[in-house]
Amino acid sequence: MSAITIFRGGAIGDFVLTLPAIDAVRRAFPAGLRLIGRPATLALGPAASILDGEDPRLIPLHRDGPLLPATRQLFAATHRVLAYAVDAQQHFGPQLRRAVAGPVLLWDPRPPADFRGHIIDHLLSPLQRWGLPVCNRTPHIELQPEDYGYVDALAAPPKVVIHLGSGSPAKCWPVANFHALASALQKRGWYIALLCGPVERERQLAVGNLPTLHPPDLRALAGLLAKAALFIGNDSGPGHIAAAVGTPTLTLFGPTDPRLWAPRGKCSQVLQAPTADIAAIPTETAIDAAIALLQSAQ
Repeated sequence: MSAITIFRGGAIGDFVLTLPAIDAVRRAFPAGLRLIGRPATLALGPAASILDGEDPRLIPLHRDGPLLPATRQLFAATHRVLAYAVDAQQHFGPQLRRAVAGPVLLWDPRPPADFRGHIIDHLLSPLQRWGLPVCNRTPHIELQPEDYGYVDALAAPPKVVIHLGSGSPAKCWPVANFHALASALQKRGWYIALLCGPVERERQLAVGNLPTLHPPDLRALAGLLAKAALFIGNDSGPGHIAAAVGTPTLTLFGPTDPRLWAPRGKCSQVLQAPTADIAAIPTETAIDAAIALLQSAQ
């Protein structure tokens, strides 16, 4: 069992943006860190152990009544808990405090309406209550040699990876614009491939005859992106992964605010629509930005 437990649900990007906070907790309490949430996403983190947030033993934490012995046993060796969660029914916090002998800190992952910083700063804020130092405000994903197996097996690893999708269609730049962007980069000799996941398959998103890549898991995706010269996409999780492995990123924003949600990395650039309509970002502007990033990486 791990001495420290962090609850973190949400989408891929939400988790990546929490990595600075997770890393600060891990450094302060090196006895062992457990993450609870979506296992496929949590695999990107530095945890000693992972527990599925849908585990039936966690159900009693979300309702009133006595805790089952199995639930108590889950936290028998846990010294403290940080839970990024919304406790609308006021059951989760009290029940968790009954199960854990040490401090329990609940923190709403949603920033308040008047918040003007980056979401990473909001997610780091609860650490102040424990007096923990923050050494780094940039997400970092530590890769292992096996994480490069997928990309190393490709006949021709792409230099530019384009991701067409996002959680909401309103956040997606038109496919025709991506096609023009890809064509312009191909004419300059850059080998390009499309990242294809569940959203792209469901919406049947594609660009001409560009090859599509289907990494088997998120760590394979991280390895793929780490060897690319540039990632281009909408406001979505893969862009945050790319930035967290040190790859330059060009992210297109429409209805969401890049001041709050932009990827943080050593070379992360954003283009924001002058209105909430992401289609208003000119194709030529994106082409020029991509070329500049690729040239600076050479």
